[in-house]
Amino acid sequence: MKSRGFTLIELMVIITIIGILSAIAALNLNSWQKKSTVERYVKELYADVQGARMNAIYNKIRQGVEFAPQQVTFKSFSSESDAAGRVVSTKSLPIAIALNWTSANSNRIEFNTSGIMSDPIIKVICFTNPEDAPYDAVIITPVLTNMGKVTNRGAACARTNVTQK
Repeated sequence: MKSRGFTLIELMVIITIIGILSAIAALNLNSWQKKSTVERYVKELYADVQGARMNAIYNKIRQGVEFAPQQVTFKSFSSESDAAGRVVSTKSLPIAIALNWTSANSNRIEFNTSGIMSDPIIKVICFTNPEDAPYDAVIITPVLTNMGKVTNRGAACARTNVTQK
C-alpha cells in the first residue's frame, strides 16, 4: 500500500533533529558573540592607547593613560611639572582587565612629547575572560603598541604568556 504523506513518528523525529541542530547553533553563536566582544574591546583599547601616543607627538603635550579593573582614563598634562593632569576622557570596559607591571604608578602610563613611554618597562594588559578570543591582550613598549593573545589562560598576565600578533 502506498502512503501519501509522513507519519506522526517521522514528523516528530524530524522536529527533534531540527531542535537539536538549532540548540547547537545557538550555543556556537553565543560563544562567537562573546569572543567578538572581547576582540572589539582589545582593538578599542589598542586604538585609544595609540591615540594618546599620537596626541603627545602632534600636540607636543604629555599624555597619560590610567587603568582600573573596568575603566580607562585618559589625561593630558599642561607642563612637565604638572603631576595630576587634566582628565580628557574616561571609558568604561564591560570586561575586567589585569595589569602585569609594578612601578611607582602601577596603574598608569605616560607618553612624553615624542610619544615615548616614560617608563622603560614593557606593559601588558590582559582582558580577564573565559573566552578564547583571537586578541585578548595589549602590549605597550616604550615606542610601540601591539595586540596579542594570552597563550595560557590559567597563568598570570605576563609578557612571557602573551603572543604578539
